[in-house]
Amino acid sequence: TKTGKLSVREMTKTAYYQLEQDYVCSCAIRIARDLFALLPVSRVLIHATDEQLNTATGYPERVTILSVLIDRPTLERLNLDQMDCSDAMVNFQHRMRFLKTRGFQPVERLTP
Repeated sequence: TKTGKLSVREMTKTAYYQLEQDYVCSCAIRIARDLFALLPVSRVLIHATDEQLNTATGYPERVTILSVLIDRPTLERLNLDQMDCSDAMVNFQHRMRFLKTRGFQPVERLTP
C-alpha cells in the first residue's frame, strides 16, 4: 500500500481460471517443442488431464481437459515470444472447453 504495508487479496475465480488455462496450454506447447527437438516426428498428439469431481457419483475422476494435435511446421511459424498460449490453440486441431467462471470442462480426446 502507499503506507508500505502488505496488502493481501484473494484471487478472483476468473483470474485463477485464466491463469490455469494459460498454464495448461503453455505446457502442451512446451511438450511439443521438446518432442520435436528430440524425435524426428512431424506431429504430436497431447492430452492434458485433470481430476474433477463427478457430481453424479460424488467421487473425483480423471478427465481430459485439452486434446491437441500439434504439427511441426505450424509451431515453427509462431512467434513464441509474443503469442498467448491459450489463443494459439486455434492454430492447431484441438478440443478444449473453457468457461471463464468454471474453468476447464471435460472433452473427448482426439484420435490419431
